[in-house]
Amino acid sequence: MSQFLQSFGLLVARLGTGGILLLHGITHWTGANQGVAAMRDRYAEVGAPYAEVAAWATIIFELVGGVFLIVGALTRFVGVGLIVLSVLNISYFSYYAGPDLLKADGSYNGGYEYDVALGLLGLLFFVFGAGGVSIDRLFKRKKPVGDTEDDAAYLPASAGSSSYGSSTRTGSHSVTPV
Repeated sequence: MSQFLQSFGLLVARLGTGGILLLHGITHWTGANQGVAAMRDRYAEVGAPYAEVAAWATIIFELVGGVFLIVGALTRFVGVGLIVLSVLNISYFSYYAGPDLLKADGSYNGGYEYDVALGLLGLLFFVFGAGGVSIDRLFKRKKPVGDTEDDAAYLPASAGSSSYGSSTRTGSHSVTPV
């Protein structure tokens, strides 16, 4: 039951976050007063290096990363990208406004709480992966049955013992000098 809940939770988080990224990517690319030029100007205004490259990279990551999250492909890499994007957004755009996204009167403040939430979701995807319902799961390699015997050589000395408190070693080898 626990495995099902984890997979279901990751699926819902992936679909929601992927949808947000995809929506932002489409809006940044084609929305009113948007586009690569507007985003480049915004990056240049705050002094970000390589504003043109940063604008294209952001839009492409939002579009491709959003699709990858939705289908569950390369989820750990997208998670790292989401962390990096969130850190850069906070560093360049919203650190000065404090944590609050909205002011007390409900007007936009521009704080960094939204970017922190997306960064934490990225950390979740990096740590846990995509879950059971994903393309990543199709490519997960299973350990061959014959390899389990080879792992015994790497276990600590007390791991081979059947009793937990015992300090005796099983399977120890003696070496005779030649």
